[in-house]
Amino acid sequence: MDEIGLACDLELIVGGNHTLEGGEEAFAKLLNGPLRPSAVLCSNDTTAIGVMHKCYSEKIEVPQDLSVIGFDNIHLSQYTLPPLTTIEMSFQALLHDVQLETANPKGTEYVLKTSFVLRDSTAMNPGKGRS
Repeated sequence: MDEIGLACDLELIVGGNHTLEGGEEAFAKLLNGPLRPSAVLCSNDTTAIGVMHKCYSEKIEVPQDLSVIGFDNIHLSQYTLPPLTTIEMSFQALLHDVQLETANPKGTEYVLKTSFVLRDSTAMNPGKGRS
């Protein structure tokens, strides 16, 4: 956030347990906070799906009222309604290191390749005009 000149409000960072229920619970905390977010970036797709479920029960429309982004591009993410925008990451280097019989005593540095998978759970200006 600092790199692009935006302040990071710590009240908008909510921890969870990376599950469907954790996504619902974390988003409920955001809804009860002083600020209404226009977008949520989740730790994984499962959490994002939980957020989207909470949105459904609260009559919050994704992406018209809230953009939701997951992380890891699980197969199910393309089948949610709307299909989930996500960040896909390659774990090939990590998988190679896990398969080694002897770990590197100096540790290992990984270069993780990511790609943005744009689907329909995001919009340019969600929630515009909401209070």
